[in-house]
Amino acid sequence: MTAATNALGRELQLVHAAQWLYAINAEPFVAGAGDPYARLVRGFEIGENGTDDAGGPLASIAERGPVWRSRLDTWVVTGPAALRELSAGAEPVVSAAVPQAEAWLPDPARQRTTEIARDLARRGGTRAVGRQAGSLREQAGQAAARLGPGPVDLVADFAEPLTAAGYAAVLDVPEERRAAFAADLAAAAPALDALLCPQTLDTTRRMAAGVRGLRELFAGRAHAEADLVLAVAGARAAADLLGDALRRLLDRPREWALLRSDPAHADRLVEEVLHQRPPWRACPLVVLAQAEVAGTSIEAGDSVTAVSTPAAGAPAPLPVAACATLLPAARALAGQALVALAARFPLLRPDGEPVHMRRAPLTRRLVRLPARLGEEETR
Repeated sequence: MTAATNALGRELQLVHAAQWLYAINAEPFVAGAGDPYARLVRGFEIGENGTDDAGGPLASIAERGPVWRSRLDTWVVTGPAALRELSAGAEPVVSAAVPQAEAWLPDPARQRTTEIARDLARRGGTRAVGRQAGSLREQAGQAAARLGPGPVDLVADFAEPLTAAGYAAVLDVPEERRAAFAADLAAAAPALDALLCPQTLDTTRRMAAGVRGLRELFAGRAHAEADLVLAVAGARAAADLLGDALRRLLDRPREWALLRSDPAHADRLVEEVLHQRPPWRACPLVVLAQAEVAGTSIEAGDSVTAVSTPAAGAPAPLPVAACATLLPAARALAGQALVALAARFPLLRPDGEPVHMRRAPLTRRLVRLPARLGEEETR
């Protein structure tokens, strides 16, 4: 390994060690078992179905109030009123909170311009996705047709490959580059969570290689920066949204039957999942202008994490206007996928326990969802 790689490995270890240290050790003058924000971002506390258990870090974060400073030197902002104040007054932009081997976000100065927002809308907004509706429907049908009745992993066998195929269409990836695109997308899968939680060095190196591959693919395009964001963050949101919707349907046979008889129910289901479990429950930011949030002064350049706690309901998944364009393609792909799968298989039922990724505090992404498809003869 190079000296730079060794140095990165040490940085990642030190940051994760600090997260564990402050998560476990009680804080001076504060009752409890440590810093709840540190507990959240270390990525090792995932409740049932990937949600926050009662008494878990999200509940403890809410108890501290709308704005407070973590021992990790980050302002934690939560609750709908405080999040609105933050978005309105501090010019917050998405920024990595931990060391990055390969940056994929636009720099803060670029994020605050209207140009990147316009590019994201052109590439992934509602109108752009509408033009791809037929292609997404075709990709969903083909993905469902590749499955047969019996045991299946709905993440590895359906959600992930369909997401790669769907976003290849949305992002105009040439046919001869689509296999490489899918491989790079898979390697870059932890990139969102890596903004908050250090990944292992091997994972970080694979992730960096995936991001580099995607950047090289889009090099020379008029909207290369937006395409990279949509590939890394948009595709992750789509796969996670689809996985969460399927996880919900595993326990609701009547809802699966309704989906088969009324395909329009897919869109309603997707919106319910987005409301109840947004793709991102925490967003690391840096503020570009001094602001007062819930009576607390936050200075320009300070690090902030916006956290959606149970009491906060479901605010915008990312409190940055430009990133709202990540959702139209994710919604469309998830909806088409549910319709195609329900049309092909009259039966969907669980076949084992879902598995969620560790070190994934932001997405809580599913990595395995065992199920059985079709009607099988019982003996």
